[in-house]
Amino acid sequence: MKIKHGIRVAIALPIILFLVYFLVHKDEGEIPAYTVKIGDFNIFVIESGSIRAKNSSTITAPRLFTGGNLQVISLAAEGTTAVKDQILVRFDPSNAIKRIQDKQTELKTAMADLAKLKAQQAADESQARTDYESAKLNFQLAEIAKQRMQFEPEAKQREAELEFERAKLAFEQATLNVGNKGIVRKSELGNLQLKISQIQSDIAASQKEMEELTLKAPISGLIVYENNWSTGRKIAVGDQPWPGMPLISLPDLSEAQVEVSINEMDIAKIKEDQRVEVSPDAFPDKKFFGVIITVSQIGHEKGAGSNVKVFDIVIDLQGTDEVLKPGITTTNKVIVETIHNVLSIPIIAVVEEEKQTFVFVVDGGSFEKRRVELGAKNDNFVIVKKGLQKGERVALRNPEQEEVPEPEGVPNGTVSHSKKQ
Repeated sequence: MKIKHGIRVAIALPIILFLVYFLVHKDEGEIPAYTVKIGDFNIFVIESGSIRAKNSSTITAPRLFTGGNLQVISLAAEGTTAVKDQILVRFDPSNAIKRIQDKQTELKTAMADLAKLKAQQAADESQARTDYESAKLNFQLAEIAKQRMQFEPEAKQREAELEFERAKLAFEQATLNVGNKGIVRKSELGNLQLKISQIQSDIAASQKEMEELTLKAPISGLIVYENNWSTGRKIAVGDQPWPGMPLISLPDLSEAQVEVSINEMDIAKIKEDQRVEVSPDAFPDKKFFGVIITVSQIGHEKGAGSNVKVFDIVIDLQGTDEVLKPGITTTNKVIVETIHNVLSIPIIAVVEEEKQTFVFVVDGGSFEKRRVELGAKNDNFVIVKKGLQKGERVALRNPEQEEVPEPEGVPNGTVSHSKKQ
């Protein structure tokens, strides 16, 4: 019985020792590590912004010559891409058509009046000319008769003299009538022709208005409806916009820009021609680059009631993409300084203790806690002035603390994993 008991102890002891070792030295998980490299280090100013088209055109309601009301009867679909000269908006043309018809009727009447006037004036002119010739002839006859009476009795001479004076006055009046009626005819004709010209001008203006009641795209671009402030919603069929009211915006998506507001604390670092890394918030995996083209010299409040002042900048994006639609928010990293040939590591690799900074350097199967001297930093990385060398690997979390999720924001291919021993 004692032998069997010894055998049981001999068998159980290795198992117990194995379990103790397993519990004490169980695998506590892999710790991500970053390989230290030398390279260029960028210092950023990071602000949010929004995409806009570099070139855009706004379609507005026409200003009518007649001052009549406008009513939208059709709209091109919002969100679709319009091509140049595509019809975007149509207004109700019924009033313009009626004006043209009324003016054309008025023109016909005026043209008939003109023909009638010309005919009447021709008859009047003919009659005046006949009266003139008749008076002239009578005057000449009276003059001859007067001359013949010089040897006649005084009474007959007096009669001939009076007849001569009468014929003379009639001739002078006929001559005057010819001239005066000519002036009157010209005046009447000129007034009617002016009226006709005005009617024709009104018809031409109304026909032009008819054309303006159909609005076409001046450029190709995305169709974006503008707000109708009188209704509190976007422009729609049936609305009655006022003259000059914005109806549709046409941003040209072939070239994009970003509008960004920079905090007044950082604006001194911002200059034209600085490069910017742009990432759409809705598509964080997509990266674009651009250059600052304008920096506002006048600040404004960040928002209503805010004491924070900001300065607006505009960034020209290089290239384009279907995700770069107007209004999309972006995260923008303005590269304000580049430091060349320096060591840098992720900020999350640094541990602070009693105002000193440390990193955990991978040393075989364990970690060496090492003090480091740091320099400038950006949103994810920090320069290491002393304490590390190129090629060394540093833990991206404190091995002495409980495990946390793997860090984000570290470039692919720079993170490896080491088992904590």
